[in-house]
This record gives sequence, C-alpha cells and structure tokens, in this order.
Amino acid sequence: MAKAYKHPISGYVYSVNEVGLVRVDDPATGRFGVFDDNGIWFEGEIVDVDLQAAGWVGRTPEARALREGGS
Repeated sequence: MAKAYKHPISGYVYSVNEVGLVRVDDPATGRFGVFDDNGIWFEGEIVDVDLQAAGWVGRTPEARALREGGS
C-alpha cells in the first residue's frame, strides 16, 4: 500500500486503496470513506473530505497506475 498522509487538523489518514482511489480513515472512530482524486464520494461513513489532501494522495503516480490497470 502507498504511504499514508495524516491530516494535521482532522487526524484522518489518507491513503491509496487497491484500485487507485483515496481511502480516508478516522483512527479515532474506525470510520472510513472512499473518494476519487477530485473528492467525489464512493462509499463509507465519511462523506466529507479535504479536497487538497484527496488530490495530493489520489494524483500520485502509484494511484494513477492502479486506476489505469498498469504496474
């Protein structure tokens, strides 16, 4: 899995899932959400995301390769 980014204000952890989307986890509650790199929600209890952080994580070369089916 990709490196995780811990948001300095919310404490949410942003990472890339197995298909190249951004997974956002709340370590305090165990809740999660899945978003694309533009912050569009796909699933989970977390429905609001920091658009800047989602873009940083979701636009990495690793995330793009996973979305495109490459290595």
